[in-house]
Amino acid sequence: MNNVSIQSISCAVPAQHFSILEYAPDLLDERTAKRMTRSTGFAALRIAPEGMVASDLVVRAAEPILNDVDRSTIGAIIFVSKTQDYAEPATSHILQDRLHLGHDVLCIDINDGCSGWVKGLFTAVVIAREIKRSVLLTTGDTSSRLISPTDRATRCLFGDAATATLIAPDSHVIDSTGGGWTAFEFASFGERFDTIIIENSRARKVEAPKNDGFMYVDGVEVMNFALNEVAELIEKFLSDNSLSKDDVSLYACHQANKRILTALADKLRVPRDIVPFVADEIGNTSSSSIPFVLTRFAANNNRLERVLCCGFGVGLAIGVGLIDCSNTKFYGVSQLE
Repeated sequence: MNNVSIQSISCAVPAQHFSILEYAPDLLDERTAKRMTRSTGFAALRIAPEGMVASDLVVRAAEPILNDVDRSTIGAIIFVSKTQDYAEPATSHILQDRLHLGHDVLCIDINDGCSGWVKGLFTAVVIAREIKRSVLLTTGDTSSRLISPTDRATRCLFGDAATATLIAPDSHVIDSTGGGWTAFEFASFGERFDTIIIENSRARKVEAPKNDGFMYVDGVEVMNFALNEVAELIEKFLSDNSLSKDDVSLYACHQANKRILTALADKLRVPRDIVPFVADEIGNTSSSSIPFVLTRFAANNNRLERVLCCGFGVGLAIGVGLIDCSNTKFYGVSQLE
């Protein structure tokens, strides 16, 4: 997967910001909120106000990137989300217009969650290599609207956010040390699809009790999945590509919660600080979470070479990729009122 590079990454969040106690005062008292934050790592959440949809956040994330490039060079836009603006049309078509991209742009929606950025990145790389034009990969979710207001286990986990990543052909890229990818690897465990699930009342109901149309999460099963299948795929990926764990400078993993990432680092026998949790003031943002990890580390002047990205969750699914962001431009995190 050479001759393509990540040119830039930008993130966006709603300006609306609540501590978990402020967000769920009917479910938590101060003592319980502190205990939950110690366990999950989430102290506050970014929550989209009424009327704000995923594409609004994507536009805010993408504009800084697009203002610095010739928009006619972009040949495709990918939108990864589980909270698309409409059942149809695909939100990527709406974004093509809102971002003032040309009519000759391929528009693709990917309906996915926690592993979605890695899957989207792989898709973007393949397309960019084929069409010899840049691809704008976007992610965005208003996950907070999928959560039952009476479910304490999930109410204080999920925030809203969006990201934009520009992938471009680059004839000077030779291998991972020069800004390209060495490999991607994926796994799916569809027999466990109901570990994280929301029913589609127009198609198929979920047997009770599964949160009555809201998101249901089996937290114990997700932890077991992270410590077994996710850890095993990371180990296999490293072995398949003749890499040691020390060859990786950063493990940018989906921000499920702090407890899961700490346990995953210990299972892999790598330092906890290179499997970081950075979503304490944002929440679990599904497919957007990995770009936030990269952005945080870039802001601290870390050189992002040989970064292992791992998205895992709903599906149950895993996506792993090794990337080099040492020449990537980061635009930070914008807020949308």
